[in-house]
Amino acid sequence: MESSLNKTKSKGKVLVCRHAESSTESKVQKSKIVKNAGGVGMILIDERDQDVAIPFVIPSAIVGKKTGGQILSYLKTTRFVLY
Repeated sequence: MESSLNKTKSKGKVLVCRHAESSTESKVQKSKIVKNAGGVGMILIDERDQDVAIPFVIPSAIVGKKTGGQILSYLKTTRFVLY
């Protein structure tokens, strides 16, 4: 899995990622990619709504498609202020 993340934009951020595959390994790999890009956490939207415990390499949460959609909707309408 190759990273398309911008390290400058990812550094110090919690990233929201989508996941449509069933592989546990690819979910862990996504967390490694986020970490390597400087991310400090990840919210993973699981398109298949599977309840599975994953040993991520950074603080992470898995949410289902409905909750993920609500998060993405909120992010599109919110203006962020960095401190």
